[in-house]
Amino acid sequence: MARRVAVAFNDDSHLKTHLSPPELLGSAEVREAAEEVAETTGGTLVPVREDIDGVLRDLQRFDVVIDLCEGVLGVPGLEKNFALALEMLGIPHTSCEPVSVGLVSDKVLVKKLLRTAGIPTPRGFADPRSVPPGTYIVKPSLEDGGIGIEAAAVVRSPEELAARCRHVVETYDQTPLIEEFIDGRELNQSFYCGRLLPPGEMFFAADLKPWERVVGAKAKWDIGSAEDLATVSGMAVDLDDATRGELSRICLAAAELLGIDMAARFDLRQARDGRLYLIEINPNPDIGPGSGFRKALETARVPFPEFLETLIMAAYARCADEDPSSSKQRSRPHP
Repeated sequence: MARRVAVAFNDDSHLKTHLSPPELLGSAEVREAAEEVAETTGGTLVPVREDIDGVLRDLQRFDVVIDLCEGVLGVPGLEKNFALALEMLGIPHTSCEPVSVGLVSDKVLVKKLLRTAGIPTPRGFADPRSVPPGTYIVKPSLEDGGIGIEAAAVVRSPEELAARCRHVVETYDQTPLIEEFIDGRELNQSFYCGRLLPPGEMFFAADLKPWERVVGAKAKWDIGSAEDLATVSGMAVDLDDATRGELSRICLAAAELLGIDMAARFDLRQARDGRLYLIEINPNPDIGPGSGFRKALETARVPFPEFLETLIMAAYARCADEDPSSSKQRSRPHP
């Protein structure tokens, strides 16, 4: 029997009225990635707009959902809710476990979990009054895709810190995460279904000041912008065996701690003294053409269709592992 594949993606940029035009460019990238995935798998594109109930009813006619929703209804934090709804309906889907997505979506919470588990990550603060002197980067605690990240987010005085915290609250209506700024290399580690891919790196232009060496929304999505031209994504070079081993250890420990089971990308900083710090965890990362994840797949010589098939089979296996007496279970054709 033919396998019915749906490719769901969030078509909700019109609801993100608080974002600037460059910050909205990531939404267009999601659609392009969804179109490529649908073409590769012979799947059906399913845009997720305001009618969530209607979309979920429609998705029940498919055998598996490749879930590219980075939130719904304009709210990134609802990414986990959509995946959970698929799970409750017994629909195999390729999102990371909803609990994992929920934990990672709160930067303040995940920072506390990582530090409690002994996984190296920069110090973080939620209250600017408790911050000791130093250099920090101030991030919206519930956004992803580089939103709210720019050179101005790096602060070096109490006055700059207070002003940036006000900016985050007023612009994004979120608690800011105040994170110790690590001046050094920015590395990334792609991962899927228990497999680590070759590590990547963001290469910054030599004339950038230390506080300008950040990867924000413009650098990620605004092609041709000064930020884009000054940050080039590629594969990591000159990593010694000890660094590679520590990179793998940190990322696998974080994946185990948070229950990340499908595709993810981990972003790390390597300080001048060589120590690595985990700064971001991205479950369900960008897998579109030109993304760091795709470059890692290509370096590992993993064809894109093979990667997608691995996710689909993992989605079937995870659904089959659920309690067979559960009302969520439905009869489905063998993949």
